[in-house]
This record gives sequence, C-alpha cells and structure tokens, in this order.
Amino acid sequence: MLYKAIYTTQNRIFGYFKREYSEVSFLLFFRIMIGLIAIIEILSLKGDLTLLFSSSNTMIPQELMYMETGVFKYLHPISLFLKENGLFDFFYQFILCAYLASLLFLVIGFFTRFSAFFAIILQLIIYKSFAQFNYGYDQFMTMSLFYCFIFPVGKYYSCDNSIFKKKNVEIFFNYQSVLQIHLSIAYFFSGLAKALDSGWWNGKSVWNALVSLDSNFYPIPIIYIAGGILTVIFELSYPILVNLKKTRKIILLAMILMHLFIGLTMQLYAFSIIMIVWNITAFGELSLVKEKRLENNRQNQIA
Repeated sequence: MLYKAIYTTQNRIFGYFKREYSEVSFLLFFRIMIGLIAIIEILSLKGDLTLLFSSSNTMIPQELMYMETGVFKYLHPISLFLKENGLFDFFYQFILCAYLASLLFLVIGFFTRFSAFFAIILQLIIYKSFAQFNYGYDQFMTMSLFYCFIFPVGKYYSCDNSIFKKKNVEIFFNYQSVLQIHLSIAYFFSGLAKALDSGWWNGKSVWNALVSLDSNFYPIPIIYIAGGILTVIFELSYPILVNLKKTRKIILLAMILMHLFIGLTMQLYAFSIIMIVWNITAFGELSLVKEKRLENNRQNQIA
C-alpha cells in the first residue's frame, strides 16, 4: 500500500515535469525578452549610473555601500585589488561594456550559456554595489539570467544553432514548470507577508507608496483600501487560481494589470515589465504546437 502510494506520487511528479508542447516559443521568448529588458534598463540608468556605480563620483562612498550589501567580503577585495593596480577607472568603463556585450550575445544566442553566465556575474557586481537603491528588479533579473544559463534557451533561432549546426533533439523536460513553481511560491509568500501587515488591509501601505508619507493626517480613500485587500487576495490565491484552467486567464490578466498599475503609478517600469514577462512565460500559451510524438501516439492509440 505504501509502495503504491509512493509510486503513484512519483509518477505524478514526473508527469508534471514531462513536456507535452513544443519548447520553441517559450525558450525563444524568455531569452530575447530577458536580454532586452536588461539592456534597456541599464541604458536607462546611464545618465545617473555614475552617482551609484563609479570610481569616485558616487553619492555615497563605494566602500560604505559595499558594507551594507551583505557581500562586502566579496566586493571589497576586488575594490582593493583595482586600487592597488591602478585599474579603478578602467574597471568601471570595462564592466558596463562587457555587461552590455554579454546581454547582446544572449539575445542573439551567441555562446548562449557562456553569455548568460558572464551576464549573471557582471550584473551581481554592478547591482550589488548599490543594493540600498534597488527595489526587487535586480533580484528577479539575477534569477532570470540564471534560468537562461541552465535552460537550453539557445537551442532554437540562435547563432549557436546556425553556426554549430546542432542536431535538434527533442526536449522531454518541462522547463516551463520550473518557472511556474517559482512564481507561485514567490507570489504566495509575498501575499502572506502582506496579509500579516495591517497596512495592506487598511490601505495605508498603498497610500504611502502612491501618494504621501503623511497618511496619518488624512482619511484614506476606499479605493486604496480595496487595492490593498485585492493585492493580498490575488497573491495568496495565485498558486491555486493559476493552475485551474477556468481561472488561469483571469488571474493572469489581473496580475498583468496590477503590475502595469505599479509601473505607471510608482514608475517601477523595469520591475513591472519583468514580472509581466515572468507571468506570460510561465503560464501564457506560448507553445501551441504539440510535439509530433504526441500526435503519433494518439493516432496509434486510435488505430
């Protein structure tokens, strides 16, 4: 009895990670969108980046910002080495160019895994240097680049595929399900944290984020109270609603609209866009063409 239960559970888990649809659209969309978002975001910071990440013009001394990041023991030795060898100015110019190059190579699929790996390292060095000014985008970009590194995102429509003439081997593992699990866990615990904060039930958190820090002196409009409660409900129920066919499109649309609202009202454009891309990539119907092997199996079963 116990063996049967274990065997059934094992089959269900393996079945969940078994791919039923073509991976082409999913892998291609994820690779290109993540690369483009990272490129656009770092270029949008170009005018102000020297105030956060440079050899001498930062608002706060670079060493002090390192101390607040939690990775001081990794970044400080690099800083000392560069200073001792007179490479400080060159390093800050080189690392941005290298980061952009690795992202561009990722988009076109040129040495895809190496490009993703170097992009992760460079992205961590850049964004961890001013972690106090980050707002969540950097963490999701790090995770996105990591998935670009471990997923075969360069398998289709890439320079790697054209240059090295790789054989198109069928993919049987459902990489999309990894993002689905990740996103469900992220939203659930984000919703749980909000549910334990009274500010999300009385509208104060939404009011502070959108209007004014002096919320104690004004009555909070009901729309902000409703917005806070809906956010908690959507995030807590996301893992359930998104896995039910009848409610999947509804919750996806709700989350996309929520992130669009965040982006437009709070000007957190990069964070909103990357969250929308994650939602579409994880649960959007990007792979509509079924594998030929499944069609053949069905024909054989009918015969």
